[in-house]
Amino acid sequence: MIATLGRDADSAPPTVTSSPSPSGRLRTQFAAARVSFTWLGVRKALSPEQREQAAERFGATGAFLSAGKKLLDTRHPRFRAVTAVRGRAQSYWRGVSLPYPEPGLRLIRQDAIGAFDRQLAAFKAELDEAVADLDAEYDALRSAARDRLGTLFDPADYPPSLRGLFDVAWEFPRSSPRSTCSVCRRRSTRRSGSGSRPSSTRPSSWPSRRSRPSSPRSSRTWSSG
Repeated sequence: MIATLGRDADSAPPTVTSSPSPSGRLRTQFAAARVSFTWLGVRKALSPEQREQAAERFGATGAFLSAGKKLLDTRHPRFRAVTAVRGRAQSYWRGVSLPYPEPGLRLIRQDAIGAFDRQLAAFKAELDEAVADLDAEYDALRSAARDRLGTLFDPADYPPSLRGLFDVAWEFPRSSPRSTCSVCRRRSTRRSGSGSRPSSTRPSSWPSRRSRPSSPRSSRTWSSG
């Protein structure tokens, strides 16, 4: 006897499940993060009068001379200690995150956010301590600059204290990783077998580039790795 197997008319249709797209996986597994540094500027351009004085020594015209002065000795051990904290924070940031096309942003795994947040807080505390040590030597550094710069020294170039002029900050802006990122593009191309280039239209949900502060004392830069 031959039995014929068939689907019961009352049974539910088979469920078809589709695997998430590469961009979908990025949205669920990764978060966009931004790390920024506020840093004291230690170089300043000479004033027009100072450029003219410098040009006279070489028989040049001040308008065609570009010159600046270094306000503090960045080779001082206390200043190097401050810079070293920033270097370690940037290295850690690049090591635990992935590139992202939006300037100033990188991707970090959702399950790594807690550890990342704690480590950046530790770097911030370390930076604050290093800046406090540098500030304790600030008067000596300023006196040394007065001796080295001579008539180019201007007390107005120096803030009363260095505290608050060095900082690290981080945030997790609400953003959907763009499907045109290199990771998605490579995976989509391999799956479809097509080498066509996806559209690079910018969705309105992407974070806009933040303008930098216009403080004359310090500047904020975005670390993008």
